[in-house]
Amino acid sequence: MTTGTRNVLLSPQGEDSAIKYISLVFLMSIAFSQKSNGMPLDSTKYIKNDKIFHHPAKVLFRSRAFDLEVFTDFEKKLIKEISLFFRTDSQPRYREISFPHDAKRFLYRYNPQTNPANYITYFFTVELKSGEVYATPIDSSGLLKPITKKLVDPIKYYKERAEGKR
Repeated sequence: MTTGTRNVLLSPQGEDSAIKYISLVFLMSIAFSQKSNGMPLDSTKYIKNDKIFHHPAKVLFRSRAFDLEVFTDFEKKLIKEISLFFRTDSQPRYREISFPHDAKRFLYRYNPQTNPANYITYFFTVELKSGEVYATPIDSSGLLKPITKKLVDPIKYYKERAEGKR
């Protein structure tokens, strides 16, 4: 006659939990030790490149339509999407305008008479098929620095310019 219970496990429980712990540490070290490709993990960082060109207009009038235009020197076959993002004081959320990637010009005509505003803030992005995203304008650290332009009254602007105030 036997009394009590016996452990019928083939391996002792102490060694089993140690093996699980070591395996977990090993898997975690493999998962987090992958080589970085130099790209920041923060999605607000962009790649600085001299292949995107935009020259903002000196002055934008609130009574005349104006063009927001960007040029790119990337090969057409590498481009996935080119976009303009803009907002105004009357429309506080960014609106995206996508351009056809095979177009000759990447231009959006904004008419302040149909969409009245006091200012406009905008930037451009180019997404490649490889997943890289380029933007303009960005600062030296790779953070987006949108352009903000006040829409001015042309009569007031030219009057001040004639008086030498501008």
